[in-house]
Amino acid sequence: MIRIRADFNHRDGRGRLILSDLRIHEHTPFAALAAAGKPILFVQGEDIVFGSLLEDPDRGWCGVPDWNTQDVLQEYPEPVLASRAS
Repeated sequence: MIRIRADFNHRDGRGRLILSDLRIHEHTPFAALAAAGKPILFVQGEDIVFGSLLEDPDRGWCGVPDWNTQDVLQEYPEPVLASRAS
């Protein structure tokens, strides 16, 4: 499975996640990830959605989310801050 950070509000008119113009993805190897054939999980904070990658001739690399799979990630055990020894 491949996890890709995304901004769920940075979408085109078709609801696709625009990825290639985000600075965090300046060096992301989208072509290799798309060719890997593994499930893609788009993540924004605790929000997740499964989908696929698509290279658009005008927009560059986009995430094609299956919005029916959108959910909130739950993590156990819940993270806690460790106390520092003085």
